[in-house]
Amino acid sequence: MTTHQQHSHEQSRMTIDMPFEEHKRLKAMAAFMGVSLKNLVLGCLRDHLLSDNEPNDETLKAFKETDERKGLVRCQDFNDFVNKLDLK
Repeated sequence: MTTHQQHSHEQSRMTIDMPFEEHKRLKAMAAFMGVSLKNLVLGCLRDHLLSDNEPNDETLKAFKETDERKGLVRCQDFNDFVNKLDLK
C-alpha cells in the first residue's frame, strides 16, 4: 500500500456548535434528500468550498439575477419551500 493510500482512509473529527433550530433544519433537509447529515455537510463542503470547479455562463447569469433579486421565490420556512416546489 502506498503512503497516499494509507492516508486516504484516515479520518479526522470536527465538532460544530450551532443553534438548535439550524441543526434541526439541516437534519430535515438531509432526511428530505435521503442522505445522512454527515454526507449532506460533506457534500456541501466538497461542492462549494473545496471544489476547483468554475461556474458556467448559466450559473453566472443565475448569480447575477439573484444579486439583482430577479425571479426569487420567497418561502416562510422549509415546509413552505416544499409546498411551493410541489414535492408532497
